[in-house]
Amino acid sequence: MGRLLLFMISFFAFSCAQKTIVVKEEYDRRPPGLVIASENALENGKKQLAKWHCKQAIHEFNKAVEKDPKNFEALYWLGVAEGMCGYYSQAYNRLIYVVRYAPDDVWKARVYATIGVTLLYMEKPEDATLYFERAKSIDPGNELVATYYEGERIKGKKHGIKKKLKHGEGYEITLRWLH
Repeated sequence: MGRLLLFMISFFAFSCAQKTIVVKEEYDRRPPGLVIASENALENGKKQLAKWHCKQAIHEFNKAVEKDPKNFEALYWLGVAEGMCGYYSQAYNRLIYVVRYAPDDVWKARVYATIGVTLLYMEKPEDATLYFERAKSIDPGNELVATYYEGERIKGKKHGIKKKLKHGEGYEITLRWLH
């Protein structure tokens, strides 16, 4: 009786494990055509962004995300393009969403720093310092942080922002990360 019970438990556990593996494999698989189409749209969007054609870039990045909603780079660059076009609240929301999917710490620091720049455009320097600090704690050499964040309070200011942004400033640094 004990062996039969042990056999039944083992069989049940094995069959459940097989179902879990199959479900996970099906979830991870995307039609290769959609992944390729997403990557192609991503590359087209990057080319447009490099030329500062932010609206065309937004169009391409949206196509990439439509084909592959998990495409981190398409989501990140979509947020950058939205910021470059002046859609700061959209860019902020997108970047807040995408930071959790950063593939590594370098990208996580980049997203945090880009959120900081976006918050500067939204005239929220105190909030921007929080994101610059997060980026700095991960990557002390991050270019955006080094350019815009002092790290300490500057005489008479409540935050450590080095300078105000002029149209497009800040995002041009992110364009160095296109390649």
